[in-house]
Amino acid sequence: MGRGKTLTIPERAHVDLMVQLNMSISLMSARIHCSRTINDCYMSDPVAYGTSKSTGRARKNTTESVQINYFANNPKIWKHHAPNHEPNSYNSTRAFLTSKKIKVLDWPAFSPDLNPIESVWDILARSVYKNGKQYNSISELKDAVKTEWSKIHPSYLENLSNSMPNRIFQVIQKNGGVTSY
Repeated sequence: MGRGKTLTIPERAHVDLMVQLNMSISLMSARIHCSRTINDCYMSDPVAYGTSKSTGRARKNTTESVQINYFANNPKIWKHHAPNHEPNSYNSTRAFLTSKKIKVLDWPAFSPDLNPIESVWDILARSVYKNGKQYNSISELKDAVKTEWSKIHPSYLENLSNSMPNRIFQVIQKNGGVTSY
């Protein structure tokens, strides 16, 4: 997909005038025959508008389907957390779980995710992808994750583990609602 339309210099001047007249973005867009998004982009930074050298194509994300052997250590799982939980693919997952005698529980209403590892995943993801970093291969991504993992101090992990009683107490206190964790 190529770049979208950009505003010409006369159109930019027209938008500047309409901004001074306090016209709505919808009306501006209708008057100069362009999308609201184009107007938003121009009005957010008129000086830098149109100077980007981007091709307009979205960045390629490095994704590869990897299935983790989660079931060996967790004989009970929630239906909502089953891999590939779409109706057509869940049948094979359900057959696998049944054959291994793994009990699948219904996902409870208002169920918060209390797993402290979510905080670790958040830190890892933010540090691995900081400044919009993208990776060209799975091995590069794995190396980056390993590097960032080694930077996490064991005391942080211990604090997360020690926070479990407080997490559970907050869930009980808020009747299963949103907690600060």
